[in-house]
Amino acid sequence: LAEWANVFEYIVVGMSEVVAATEYLKFWWPKVNVFWSGNIIILFLVLANLASAKAYASLEFWFAMIKVVTIILMIILGFIVIFFGVGNGGKPTGFSNLWSHGGFFTGGVKGFFFSMSIIVGSYEGIELLGISAGEVANPKKAIVKSVKSVLWRILIFYVGAIFVIVTIYPWNELSNIGSP
Repeated sequence: LAEWANVFEYIVVGMSEVVAATEYLKFWWPKVNVFWSGNIIILFLVLANLASAKAYASLEFWFAMIKVVTIILMIILGFIVIFFGVGNGGKPTGFSNLWSHGGFFTGGVKGFFFSMSIIVGSYEGIELLGISAGEVANPKKAIVKSVKSVLWRILIFYVGAIFVIVTIYPWNELSNIGSP
């Protein structure tokens, strides 16, 4: 049963990634057919998987690196806008958007728990650390280090990015411009 749960999990996560990729393509090139772009992305991933484990791992590494560098640059540039107003006519945005427009938890705790479910869903697969324990030289050290690093990843990539976004742009106007 656990095997099928993992298969289902990877199908859901994989398809959500394909949907996200097609949304970006649609944003950049509005005339792109979502059906065909999604199928091309799936075909690309299948071919990368069939080529070799090394080829897929290399692609995965570079795509992850692009994502990590992009988020870190967004956070750094966000703080430059917040403190120095670069890109905002020289006017620093400051932190007032955090408590203006109704402040924190305006929709109640429901919104917080909903966002936490998204975060937890993004870290699905973390249980595979136990499986990978057999593939490292010192499993006790490697697994403990990996588990502890998850907290920092959540703080930097989720809390940090969302903090910068809602500090620069009022949270109640984000739906007007779409996904940040």
